[in-house]
Amino acid sequence: MTVKNQDGKVIFSDKKEFQVGDLYFKGAKQVAMAEWDVTATEHFDLGLKALETDAYTFIVPLDTSISSVTAEAEFRYLYTKEKTFSVQKVVKEVVIE
Repeated sequence: MTVKNQDGKVIFSDKKEFQVGDLYFKGAKQVAMAEWDVTATEHFDLGLKALETDAYTFIVPLDTSISSVTAEAEFRYLYTKEKTFSVQKVVKEVVIE
């Protein structure tokens, strides 16, 4: 999530990540996949499951000089480090009275 003030300056930015992966161990030490040993693999799943929903609240501190903000939230899928895809993006403007 990114929040910008009325002048377009970023005043807040944070993200939440979901991931699935494997850790590889040899002699109780993590090693590269090239040294992979199926008996020493630990799988972890911190991913968002199919049809599962999630909600997260970001607390955005605002200065009294701020009259409006634009909040942008985006759900991105990281296929590889080089390839990412935007799944959904929402932009909302909020006027502060």
